[in-house]
Amino acid sequence: MEKSIRFEFTDLKLFCLVAEHGSLSHAAQAMPIALSAASARIRALEERLETALFDRKPRGVELTHAGTQFLEYAQSLLRAAREAQRGMEALSGKGRNKLNVFSNTTGMSTDLPSKLGKFLNLHPEVDIDLAQHASKTVLKAVQSGDADLGIVDGDYNQRELLFLLFQRNELIVVAHPDTELGRQESCRFKDWLQHPLIGYLDDSSLQQFIERMSLLNHLSGSFRAKVPDFNSVASLVASNVGAAIMPRPIALQLQSRFQLALVSLDEAWANRELHVCIRPELESNLIAFRLARYLSEGVLS
Repeated sequence: MEKSIRFEFTDLKLFCLVAEHGSLSHAAQAMPIALSAASARIRALEERLETALFDRKPRGVELTHAGTQFLEYAQSLLRAAREAQRGMEALSGKGRNKLNVFSNTTGMSTDLPSKLGKFLNLHPEVDIDLAQHASKTVLKAVQSGDADLGIVDGDYNQRELLFLLFQRNELIVVAHPDTELGRQESCRFKDWLQHPLIGYLDDSSLQQFIERMSLLNHLSGSFRAKVPDFNSVASLVASNVGAAIMPRPIALQLQSRFQLALVSLDEAWANRELHVCIRPELESNLIAFRLARYLSEGVLS
C-alpha cells in the first residue's frame, strides 16, 4: 500500500515564508507563531517528505534542490486554495471578488488608478487592493500568487507569466529652464550624463534601466541625489540641483507645478513600454484575466 502524505496549509505557508525570508525566525514572526513551533513544523514536514528542504547556515537557511522543487508545489497549492475559497464565496453570494494589483512607480503615475476606477464601476462585485512596489517585487508577487496581476516595465520577461501591453512611454530629460541643458530641444544620453544628475533609488526599475544604458555605452554620470518618487525628482530639478530622466506623461503632469524644461531624449531606446503581467492559469481566476485584458485593450469584449 502506497504511503499517503498529507499537507497542512499552515505548514505550506510557513515553508514559503522561510524560503522567502531565508530565516526561520523572520518567517515565524510573519506568521506569527513561536520560533520553536515553526522549527518543529518544518522538521516534521521534512520527515514526512523524507528529504531536507533547507540547508541550515550560520545566518539563516537556503533551499536545497528538493526544497526549490517543493516551493513550486507549495505555492501552487496555496494559490489554488485561495482561488477556490474566493470562487466558492462568490458563488454562494457570501463573498466578493477581491483582486490584489501590484504596480511599479511608473505605472502608479499613469492613468492606472483611473482605469481601475472605471473597471470597478463596470464590476460592482469586485474590490481591488492597489500597492506600489519595484518591478522585481511585482513579478515575484504575481508568480507566487500574492498579487493577481502587476504592472512592470517592458524589459522584464518571465516565461512563467503572460505579458500584455499596458502603455507606451517616451523617456525624456527634465531640467531647470535657466540651465544650458534646459534651453535645448533635445539631447543625447551621453550629453545628459555630463551634467549633475538626479536619480531614483537603486531598487527602482527606471534607475536600473538608466544605469544599464550607461554600462552598455561605457559611460558614467554623477548622481547628486537619488530619491523615491517623481515628485521628489521634480522638486530637486526645480531647485537646480541637477537634471533627470522620466516618462513624458509624468513630466507633463509636473511641468507647470515645478516649472520644468522638457528636453527630448534622442535615443532609440527612449521609447519604452509598460506591461500587465499575470499568471497563465487564467481559467482559475477569470475576473483577474478580465481586468488584465481591460487594462491592455481599454475595452471589454
